[in-house]
Amino acid sequence: MRGSVESAYQRWRSKYLRAYGDGYYVYYKEPSENLPEMTCSEAHGYGMLISVLHRNQQDFDGLYRYFLQWRNQKGLMQWQQKSTSGGQFVPGDEGGQNCATDGDVDIATALFVAAKIWGRGGAQGEYDYRMAATQLTAAIWQHCFNHNTYMPLVGDWADPGDEAYALTRPSDFILSGYLMFYYEDRERQEIWGKVINAIVNTCQAQLSYNPQTGLIADFLSLDQRSNTYVPVHKEVLESKHDGDYNWNSCRVPWRLGHYYMLTRDERIRPILETQAQFFASQLARGCGDGDCPIRAGYKLNGACIADYSDMAFTAPVSFLFWVLNWPQQLDEVLKYIDEDHQCTYFGESIALLGFLQAHVPY
Repeated sequence: MRGSVESAYQRWRSKYLRAYGDGYYVYYKEPSENLPEMTCSEAHGYGMLISVLHRNQQDFDGLYRYFLQWRNQKGLMQWQQKSTSGGQFVPGDEGGQNCATDGDVDIATALFVAAKIWGRGGAQGEYDYRMAATQLTAAIWQHCFNHNTYMPLVGDWADPGDEAYALTRPSDFILSGYLMFYYEDRERQEIWGKVINAIVNTCQAQLSYNPQTGLIADFLSLDQRSNTYVPVHKEVLESKHDGDYNWNSCRVPWRLGHYYMLTRDERIRPILETQAQFFASQLARGCGDGDCPIRAGYKLNGACIADYSDMAFTAPVSFLFWVLNWPQQLDEVLKYIDEDHQCTYFGESIALLGFLQAHVPY
């Protein structure tokens, strides 16, 4: 993404931001698929962060109104909405009324940023962003975290005693968001400090398991004997690759890298450098087909599980190279990103968010 922030934002907005009622949502499927699913809380969190970082309050308030319409009884955003034959939205299948942790964390972060920039929103100033953010962080802590380990759960549907309650998803290791909560959610400041430390400690442990790559699995599970989180060894939620570096953890270099950009917390630097070295080795190896050598999925030992690349994997790596100041590798990855015309919502949203976060401070 070598162009301007403005041009990248306008491309993203024209492709993915859509109206529903008096609000906006982020369309997250491909039109050619003709599927009823329209959006999800993950996409909505990305949209609210993108809008506030671009200082577009009109879009932000439209996204906020949509969020208010699709909260569940716990005050968290329902994870998916689909369209009926009449064009009305309803909760998606397979627990569409439940939440997914990352979406709410990004939404709360965006609301805190909006409070710092604008204070209030709405035509009559009726939106108190800070109050909304604080209410949301209270719900996130109550329903989306293991209160013993201080690690994020996969959603508000994981209850004590369930197999899913032992899981954590590293794509929810949104340390820059929890850092924002630490500074802005004063009632739970000590809690968010413990959350940051727990996640950092877990990341350090993953490096000890895979010191040659630093890759982190899509899902980790709490080992009751050691009380530590370890990579899963089977399908636990999404696919046979739940224990690999796949479509969830592809975001980890970006999420951890953004926290490091803000804090320079030296505890997290070793795993970032190890990941960067691994991805640099992939670039140096090449692939001979003109595609980016950084592939769309790996075993934790570095073996490829995909024969193609995707912006959802290359954009986080480009952000990592930028944060660590590896200009040669950054330039090489950006060439592939600029030439990638098979983009989808997921990869383009991650790329734009990284672009904005690199240029616009919280």
